[in-house]
Amino acid sequence: MNRLFSLLILFYSLPLVAQDVLPKFTTPIAGVYLQDYYLVNYVDWSVANILDYECGRKTYDGHQGTDFTLRNFAQMDTGVAVLAAANGVVTFIQEGLFDRNKTPVSGGLGNYIAIRHEDDFYTYYGHLKKGSIAVQVGEAVLAGQPIGLVGSSGYSSDPHLHFEVWYDSLFVWDPFSGPCGNPESLWLTPLSYVDTFGVIDHDFTSLVPTLDTLKERLLGQSVFGLADPVVSFWMQGYGVFPGDVSLVKWWTPDGTLWSDFTYEHPSEWWYYYFWSYFNMPPVGQAGVWTVQYFVNGALKVEDTFTVSGNSNTQTADARLEAQVYQNAAGVWVLRGLPDGYSDQIQVVDMLGRTVYSRAIQAFGAETRLPGTESLPAGAYVLFGAQNRLKPLRLGVR
Repeated sequence: MNRLFSLLILFYSLPLVAQDVLPKFTTPIAGVYLQDYYLVNYVDWSVANILDYECGRKTYDGHQGTDFTLRNFAQMDTGVAVLAAANGVVTFIQEGLFDRNKTPVSGGLGNYIAIRHEDDFYTYYGHLKKGSIAVQVGEAVLAGQPIGLVGSSGYSSDPHLHFEVWYDSLFVWDPFSGPCGNPESLWLTPLSYVDTFGVIDHDFTSLVPTLDTLKERLLGQSVFGLADPVVSFWMQGYGVFPGDVSLVKWWTPDGTLWSDFTYEHPSEWWYYYFWSYFNMPPVGQAGVWTVQYFVNGALKVEDTFTVSGNSNTQTADARLEAQVYQNAAGVWVLRGLPDGYSDQIQVVDMLGRTVYSRAIQAFGAETRLPGTESLPAGAYVLFGAQNRLKPLRLGVR
């Protein structure tokens, strides 16, 4: 079936089913909305572009379900139940696929369950945790019954439940109602449509974050000492639009602005991370520091951390200092590493994605990093996995 017809049927399918026999669904995930999970993507109603049921853009091209997204993988590991949305019979199960994908590559719904309900409605529960499916094909289930756990199997980048509704197993059906969607909701208790900014989580850490580590939910830290290499602040939020500006300000214990960092968002994001960090401040800056995070000039997060110090001449960061440059061939070259130094070099871009990883052992004045010549223009951070090397920043032209 071509996609044009299957999407248009959303607008014209309601007269095919008597309104008094439309199913009514319970929320298919355990927890509290906007606390334990967030609605990130809805059904795409547009053929040419993207459009959700409220005429917004909380979807992506061709998306046929609703994504109930958790805060992070640490929450996923606690076991978040997926619930049958209505009484029905299990008709299909896919099980056994890897369940911790952080980059969408392939695999469709991954581990999933299909349930048939009255009047030829079907629901599908995708990206489930491996080994968590608690029902069998042919088994009758009740509304609200736990049937599995949220995972990140299949085509998935974060732990979430992908929930789809189909009529007669042929036509996708959006369970929400709105001006650009169906006239009647299939939910017993519809969850509100949120189109404004919100904070999901934030914390401090002594590591340089990457998108991969933030998805795991780094352990928080509130007190930093001279042995800590960096102080990092990170936040997770939703509801920024192209041109919105994030700003983080670092304030010393005496109220002096130590540093700030501004970032203009290029896209609309309903699930995103932002972070900023600096090397430990010099001796004499011990005390309670304050970090403020703003969006378009409005304060969204304010938190404090403590730096414990002393009055001796110990440096705040005893890690190796090296230099990095591009040679004539565009290859990155490290200088200043002692002979015999070995490490796993990681390079991340400004979205926190690891774009280069290589084991090195330094001999002589310079250490080449073959393969870096292919990195596209942009800004990057290089660091060592052993945390013995100070992070290095480089802009590729």
